[in-house]
Amino acid sequence: MRRSLRQSLNLMHTWAGILLGALLFLIFFMGSLSVFDEEIDRWMMPDTRGEARADVGYDTVLANLLPAVEVRDEPVFLYPPSQRQPVYRANFHGPGDTHLRRFLDPATGELLPDQGTLGASEFFYPMHFGLHLDHFGFTQIGYWLVGIAGMAMLALLVSGVIIHRRIFRDFFTFRLERSRGRALLDLHNVAGVMLLPFLLVITFSGIVIFSHVYMPAGILAVYPDPDTFFHDAFPHPDREAAGESAQTASLDTMADRASREWGGGELMALGLFHPGDANGYVAMYKDTGDQVSYRYEQLTFDAASGELMHHQRLGPAMSTYQFIMGLHLAKFDDWPLMWLYFLMGLGGCLVIATGFLVWLDKRVRDAGRAGYRAAQATASAATVGLLLATAAMLAANRLLPADMAGRAAAEVWVFFGAWGASLLFGLWRPGLTNLRRQLQALALLSLSLPLLNAATTGDHLAATLWRGDWVVAGVDLCCLAATAMAWLGARRLPAPVSGPVARPATSEA
Repeated sequence: MRRSLRQSLNLMHTWAGILLGALLFLIFFMGSLSVFDEEIDRWMMPDTRGEARADVGYDTVLANLLPAVEVRDEPVFLYPPSQRQPVYRANFHGPGDTHLRRFLDPATGELLPDQGTLGASEFFYPMHFGLHLDHFGFTQIGYWLVGIAGMAMLALLVSGVIIHRRIFRDFFTFRLERSRGRALLDLHNVAGVMLLPFLLVITFSGIVIFSHVYMPAGILAVYPDPDTFFHDAFPHPDREAAGESAQTASLDTMADRASREWGGGELMALGLFHPGDANGYVAMYKDTGDQVSYRYEQLTFDAASGELMHHQRLGPAMSTYQFIMGLHLAKFDDWPLMWLYFLMGLGGCLVIATGFLVWLDKRVRDAGRAGYRAAQATASAATVGLLLATAAMLAANRLLPADMAGRAAAEVWVFFGAWGASLLFGLWRPGLTNLRRQLQALALLSLSLPLLNAATTGDHLAATLWRGDWVVAGVDLCCLAATAMAWLGARRLPAPVSGPVARPATSEA
């Protein structure tokens, strides 16, 4: 018998969610954390906390940076102190084509000690869009996996609207007193409908950002070399190194000139290309924190003379692309809007997790089968286990010795070790017992984070609140909120019963 449209979409909705739900939860959770990646960085890197009360300028910072680190003939990017990160940050390539990052004191320009951690901006954020497969040489595969998951998410959203005939009525229906399956389905429906506009926009914009990876045919039809396309899309001078040494003119003077050209605009970053070479040049990027669009303006100066060479202005197509990118990246300086992005991103995680639970609850009669055990263990590891792994990494960040060799790699191993342990525990102790124990472990581990922070840095919650350090205090408070929700979730789970399991009432998927 042929299926109706709704039945076919229901089948697609179910299996796309089951097969890609774990990857989607990872993408949404890491994306939510990335909204506050710089704030989490400050929690994980105590030397970068505090406020910038003085600024020695770019010239002093560069003079202290270049002799102290081994920089290849690659660009050096400097990021000025800001409200979110009150220290200078330098990004550059080191020996073996390694990507390095160092911080400098804005008051003295001196290099701060190596923080020994990737932090949120170099672990959680790249995990969101590339799954860190670039470390194994599979960068494009990471992009493609995330892109496929994003396209599946769009299909899930559209099919979810179609298969729920009473979607608007169900939006106002949350029957917590009914069966567990009914309550979970209501929560899945309410959260999905409430967040539908956000989920559509954030998923579509994420796909558009890497559209040149997924659909390169249009570019390759006109540009046999993709680098030429990007040069035309973002026009700027691109000079080869001359092989002759030359002094770099004052970066501070160039920054002042850039601010005047932008009508008082702030500097987001500067890039020094071919440092110390006669053909070196400096790119100045305008800050876009006062707007949604990531449409930065770029000014290019000759590094030796300090003369302005080029003022980049994007065309309509690239301006539209940058607006879509800014809509996704949420790099604007607006705390309420950033919190809204963060909470709605976690809401997307809730939609995915409840979808898992609805599917498992409907098939509880199969709880003794190996396939069900594997699906249940995978679902718990992909959701609660991922949160547990994140908390374990933050705990390792506070517990590992500051001078430990390979400290950053050790934190990553703790993350994946805890994540793998969550999966193994789910296979060993299936069912609600597994979920309850992992939620309890998450509650205890989240509770320990503010205590570990206080013990290792002295920045206990009372002190940070008293001096108005809302960044460090905010991370601690979020950990306490996670503690409360995890413990409440564990308490709400019914105790396991012995004997045959009753089949729950059927409900509309």
